[in-house]
Amino acid sequence: MEQAKRFHQDHKELLNRAAVIAEEVTSDFFKLSLSHWRRARYDILTLEGLWAEEISSHALALVAKYNGRPQDRLLGSAVFDFYRVCLQDHNILKTLEHCADLSLFPLLLYIVTHELVHVVRFSQFLALFEAPEEVKQEEERRVHRLTQKILAPLKVRDMSPVMRYYDGQLQGGWQYADLRVSV
Repeated sequence: MEQAKRFHQDHKELLNRAAVIAEEVTSDFFKLSLSHWRRARYDILTLEGLWAEEISSHALALVAKYNGRPQDRLLGSAVFDFYRVCLQDHNILKTLEHCADLSLFPLLLYIVTHELVHVVRFSQFLALFEAPEEVKQEEERRVHRLTQKILAPLKVRDMSPVMRYYDGQLQGGWQYADLRVSV
């Protein structure tokens, strides 16, 4: 099997910039405090940090949900939800190769914002992580619309082709990717 393409350092620097902006605009849109992000714990990982079950052959990113607990706590009340935003470097880079009008930074900004909207909606119980397929499809459309609203005020070069790309993905039947594991 061919070695999957991974992000290089310059890709990761763009990702870091996109993640900072995505968290800020998502927080502003939902009027979230710092304490919300402490309760809605998450991490953003690239392919090199993913576990085998978090790697997708089709999604650009997925959200994995885990049950966490501080090591020094035994009570069930100490359990919390922990989300891993799992970026699929290989699929993102392949998409860029096939769609010449897409650029990496606006694509990453869209992807991270989109996944953070999922995290917010799951953590505020506005959406169920585990839901029937038809509910997941509607949730993807809702999250796409919210992501567009969040990013619309930003003046990001080459964002329009990204929005058109995602509009097309929704027309063609969106692939909702999530993963639930308890640890």
